[in-house]
Amino acid sequence: MINIVDIFKQQFSREYLINCRQPRLIINSSLFFLMVLVFFPLTMTSDINLMRTVAPGLVWIALLFAMFLSADRLFKQDYDDGIIEQWLASGLPISIMVFAKILVHWLVNLLPILIFCPIIALLFSLSLNEIFILILSLICGTPAIIFLCGLAAAFSVDLQQNGVLIPLILLPLTIPIMIFGSGALIVTMQGLEAFGYIALLLAISLLSIVSLPFAIAGVIRS
Repeated sequence: MINIVDIFKQQFSREYLINCRQPRLIINSSLFFLMVLVFFPLTMTSDINLMRTVAPGLVWIALLFAMFLSADRLFKQDYDDGIIEQWLASGLPISIMVFAKILVHWLVNLLPILIFCPIIALLFSLSLNEIFILILSLICGTPAIIFLCGLAAAFSVDLQQNGVLIPLILLPLTIPIMIFGSGALIVTMQGLEAFGYIALLLAISLLSIVSLPFAIAGVIRS
């Protein structure tokens, strides 16, 4: 009998060790995120109100493209090394291995971004409540983005220029997440409650977590 928990633990440990041994891959995407947010204010006027106005959309745009940058390697190395062929031949539930892989990818990419949030607060003059809502929205909204990245990466894993195809597949699907994510910070800046937006982000992410590993597994099998 297949023990799903053991399969998940083994795959989770494997992916965690791989990411720990290749820190440059994590650093590239997180530094891209930080560079966009640092360089953008340098090209703008010193108007604080203007900077606060553009901050919600800018943070989520920088996040989205940082996720694009990291998504290119989700399944590429496993495909080149024949790991995916071993998945198919093993008869094990691919959806569990996909879920563990993407979960690790989400954790190691989200943590540096959360660490950078105090820098974002300084750059755009965000209050403690506003930065709290930003962190909460990132935690609730990024799982949906990373699982969509996994779906796009699975579609394009055997293409030579898959980095070009991923944004084309992904952009229309990320629009609701971008709207609700930036909207949460916007309404907080206006003194309103943002938990409705947070709940919508969490619902989208839970739906993605439940359904997309099976969709990704189906794409890999085909």
